[in-house]
Amino acid sequence: MDQKILSELGDYLLAHREEIIAEWLRAVERNADISSPDHHLNYKELVDQLPKLCQELTELLKNPQSNQSRAEVSRAARVHGKYRWRQGYRLEEVIREASIVRRILFHNWVEAFAREEPQFAGETRKVAESIVHQAVDDVIADSAEQFVEEQQKSNSDLNSQLADALADVRHEKAAANAANTAKDRFLAMLSHELRTPLNPILLWADAKLAETQTAPSLKEDIQMVRRNVELEASLIDDLLDVARITGGKLQLHLQLSDAAALFRDALEMVKAESVRKQLKIRVELSAANHRVIVDRARIEQVFWNVLKNAQKFTPEGGTISVRSFNEGQEKVLFEITDSGKGIEPDLLPKIFEMFQQGLGGPRGGLGLGLAISKAIIQSHGGKIYASSKGSGTGATFTIELKTAQDEAP
Repeated sequence: MDQKILSELGDYLLAHREEIIAEWLRAVERNADISSPDHHLNYKELVDQLPKLCQELTELLKNPQSNQSRAEVSRAARVHGKYRWRQGYRLEEVIREASIVRRILFHNWVEAFAREEPQFAGETRKVAESIVHQAVDDVIADSAEQFVEEQQKSNSDLNSQLADALADVRHEKAAANAANTAKDRFLAMLSHELRTPLNPILLWADAKLAETQTAPSLKEDIQMVRRNVELEASLIDDLLDVARITGGKLQLHLQLSDAAALFRDALEMVKAESVRKQLKIRVELSAANHRVIVDRARIEQVFWNVLKNAQKFTPEGGTISVRSFNEGQEKVLFEITDSGKGIEPDLLPKIFEMFQQGLGGPRGGLGLGLAISKAIIQSHGGKIYASSKGSGTGATFTIELKTAQDEAP
């Protein structure tokens, strides 16, 4: 091995360092597998530690046994791996661009030196190529290792931040749940306290209305008082239902029932309002199977809510049509269609949310009836939904319940 030739090779590579770097840049730009580099990176950021590595490679060729030179190669490679992570490269791109350095050194410059220096052959050339190969291998290994370390560190930091964020979310969720629980408890207590004084008022009103000596004019006033107390009682009952639903305490007393009979009972309850507004009520309960296993009071409540909603938004002299039918053997459906103002498309998805009321129609209540109805129907494993073609076209509410088969108890 001729050490003098090795030193000359080192000087040769160092003298052509800028040309080697320029060739490397062109090769990287043409390589479709290296696409991550930011177009805003300048020349110094792109070449990064390559000038330093060329310098240290020269030192290695001049002194192959120098541990200091090898350590400098490793240090520069690690700095390179760290920068490439920050610049948004992928690991395979870091390895690929280092491999391009190897190809350019051997195919272009080591071969060019061999053509100029005839003595660069045999054992001397083998040693030189071994030094260059080992240096490039070290660069790939050290830069990749540092790249992975940076990646792991970043992931660790990200996981730590994520854990902190999740802890904050859990804390906020617990606080929100506690606030909701307190709110529901307060609402239940308030509703109960408001409901209790109404009962003696209703009893008094019924008693006075039953007395024959009560003057007709006074009876009219008592009827007005009774209607308003019943309205308030209904609002309070809605609040109590909301408290039960949100607290998961809605109890059902299931019985085998005739859904058509339950619907007729609800229809009878709202008959007075239909007469007052001169509404035409068309009923066609033609389903072959109306047998259902339900909480009768709750299903009547749903029918009553939907019918009252139809009455509310249907003008005087309008029409409410009701029909029932079976969908297969497992479902019975009730459709309540009114000739009222209809539902705007943007309101339709919100119609079953709490405290929602139709826009542009008569006001009244808290906007809880349909929300409560949906919760009741869903607790029975059924569905309730609305459809409308828009303003002035009326609306259709569909209630879907599971039917009881002949063998049902």
